[in-house]
Amino acid sequence: MKEHQIQKVIDELPDDKKIQLLCNYGHQLTIHARGGYEFQGSGVTDPRLLRDCNEIQHRVFQAVREVAQDSDNQFCLNNVGGWISAEERNETIRTASVQAFQTALAKLNT
Repeated sequence: MKEHQIQKVIDELPDDKKIQLLCNYGHQLTIHARGGYEFQGSGVTDPRLLRDCNEIQHRVFQAVREVAQDSDNQFCLNNVGGWISAEERNETIRTASVQAFQTALAKLNT
């Protein structure tokens, strides 16, 4: 999915479903982020993946807060599709992020 497609999906949802979708997405992204950990160890094998996941979640959870607080300033919410699509980032995070969003969206519709 591309940025504009993701943003359109989010924009068309009622606020309670936006929150549900973005929280589900955040959880799914943490699952993908585990791919950056050393298997059964304490190390990190992909620090870029972990950093990118953290930066995306920083914006996503600010967007959730904007919706939950009915904020007049919805800067993060209005731009969250760009963060989720991760088009400006490497293939690993792009794939992980879009897959996490698609899974979250499927869970929302069931």
